[in-house]
Amino acid sequence: MAICVCIIAVYVVFYLTGIGCPIKYVTGVSCAGCGMTRACLSALTLDFSAAFYYHPLWILMPPAIFLLAFLKLKKRKTAFGAVLVSCAVALVAVYLYRLLFTNSDVVVFDIKNGAVWRLIEYVFT
Repeated sequence: MAICVCIIAVYVVFYLTGIGCPIKYVTGVSCAGCGMTRACLSALTLDFSAAFYYHPLWILMPPAIFLLAFLKLKKRKTAFGAVLVSCAVALVAVYLYRLLFTNSDVVVFDIKNGAVWRLIEYVFT
């Protein structure tokens, strides 16, 4: 319960300060999961085209959650490993594709907008 409260508090702080994703804020590069929250929220409102636009792998979340929640403990360990590896491979593949071959406002590679770059410029200029 305390972990959930902390996660929500951090999310609220990031939202209120305009940071959004801390990885993107610091580096200027979107993370592999960028757009997943917006995709899930779009899917919950039945806007599936927006969900796929924000992150095409949102569709993997419901079956993964179902498998991990309803399998018996012994089978869950085996399934967890398989699901984790499968999702990780898919996540990396889709992330690289989106980063290298698409021109979208969801996944960006803009190092000069990252806090690290701005700090370096500030220190050395």
